[in-house]
Amino acid sequence: MRAAIAVPAASAAAAALLLTAPPGQAAPRAPRVAPCVQGELTLRAATVPHRPTVVRVSVTNHSGRACAIDRVPLVTFGGLDGAALPVSGDGTGRLRLAAGATVHADVRTIVRAADPQARKAASVTVGDWTGRWGRVFAPARLGTGSKVAVWEPVTTSWQSSATAADRALGLGPAPRTSPKPKPTRATPTPTSTTPSPSPTRRAPHRPSPTPPASPSPAPTSPSPTGATPTSPVSPAVGSPGPS
Repeated sequence: MRAAIAVPAASAAAAALLLTAPPGQAAPRAPRVAPCVQGELTLRAATVPHRPTVVRVSVTNHSGRACAIDRVPLVTFGGLDGAALPVSGDGTGRLRLAAGATVHADVRTIVRAADPQARKAASVTVGDWTGRWGRVFAPARLGTGSKVAVWEPVTTSWQSSATAADRALGLGPAPRTSPKPKPTRATPTPTSTTPSPSPTRRAPHRPSPTPPASPSPAPTSPSPTGATPTSPVSPAVGSPGPS
């Protein structure tokens, strides 16, 4: 007794077609795209704004033909062993890069820059797994300071946009810095239509001259009639007494 093997109807039909087709008329395969070479690609890299531990890289095919790159970039760090590992869920294999097309990837060099286990790299190299092409980026060009902090780095596969690369790495909205408060300007007070009196100018204080003291008039004795004589009355000369 032989075991029966169940074959799907579509597979059976395809197999029958191949068996009945004349030799040399089998279904043609898509032509294999040649790998990209060094002079056909342009690589760029810089830290994600407000995220100094994440480097965003991109590659552009500026040749006139489509070429193939590895689906996951090769990211190594100068002076350190190993490379950034693909994030979970990213597949491997080839990626067809059309002429003039650009793809993006995110590389997290470290989770926390202040991690005591952090290592310091003098450069970051981004390229193909097979090492056919690549470019070295200095920390100053990336925007990470004098060195690149590295510990258990990971990288996404090439994505169609920078937003898709951020999403593949699990980045949320970038933190926003609080804007500096603008200086408030005092609202000018409306001027009154009634003209205000001009301030009185005071002359500098000068002591007034003291008038010369006038001589006091001689006291006059009242006359019996109540009239005030204008001149003193001389005493009359008496006649001689009787001899």
